Amino acid sequence: MPCLKKVKLLLLLLFIVVFIACSQNKKNKQTCFLSEKYTHFPYRINQPSRTYVLSVELREISGLTYKGDHKLLCVNDEQGSIFEYDTQNRKITQRIKFAKKGDFEAVELVGDKAVALRSDGKLYFIEDLSHSKSESIKVKTGLGDKNDTEGLAYDVSNHTLLIACKGLAHNDSAYMDKRAIYRYSIKDSSLSQYPDILIDQGELETILNLDPYTKFSNKLLKGGNPSKGNLTFQPSALAIHPISRNIYVLGSVGKLLLVLSPQGELLAVNRLKHKIFPQPEGICFTPDGTLFISTEGKMMSGKIYQFDYKPNTKN
Repeated sequence: MPCLKKVKLLLLLLFIVVFIACSQNKKNKQTCFLSEKYTHFPYRINQPSRTYVLSVELREISGLTYKGDHKLLCVNDEQGSIFEYDTQNRKITQRIKFAKKGDFEAVELVGDKAVALRSDGKLYFIEDLSHSKSESIKVKTGLGDKNDTEGLAYDVSNHTLLIACKGLAHNDSAYMDKRAIYRYSIKDSSLSQYPDILIDQGELETILNLDPYTKFSNKLLKGGNPSKGNLTFQPSALAIHPISRNIYVLGSVGKLLLVLSPQGELLAVNRLKHKIFPQPEGICFTPDGTLFISTEGKMMSGKIYQFDYKPNTKN
């Protein structure tokens, strides 16, 4: 009985902390932060210009990339398949089976081939996108389950892949409370020894003006698991803007969209409305800068949102 009372007391304390944190954050919540070097955010991120409601196969959509000709390539959490989605006709037009079931989190187009990322750090290179079934080559990157890899972006300038880790940034304790983006060389089949880009959770807490209650609840909720770390922000997808070359990093945990310079400097932080983005896990661009973000449906349908590119014409 004493143990049961302690558990109940802990749960009550946790509820109070989270409730106070949520109440505090509703007051004077800053929806967008822009650095001095970045004075204009080119999207109305909580006002999509178009919404695509997905069928049941993509309820748990976890990644997407732009193929061309109004087509998006998508993956979900459970199946080793790529789904081609036509935004003009608003339907799935092709399904390509490339592997057994697995926790696939992202897909990227590299030339006329595709690469899928699994949460344990493995990459699947898919050669043929023209048939319903395709052979794939599985490659170990050196990242693993503790890193919880979720984001993938192709950097055409140097033929490399950026891989974002939702979990452990590095075994070195100096990387505690950081979020890591590694660079993988396709040519050399090698991963950077250390993160190419680091996202500082403390910097985000300062920008978002998080109160002590929220910080404390984050520490309680992570349950002592070092791979979870600080829950202020956990990357779930990333993409490189085709015009500015800035890196857009999406976070389902934290409900944030970050903009980083190509060198990793934090330029912007955008809060995402939970009502629109219950679980955002995919992001990509068209060559003209049109932005697509996908969100899992949870108990409802998955969705893809389209955002028109609005550059600053004054500059």
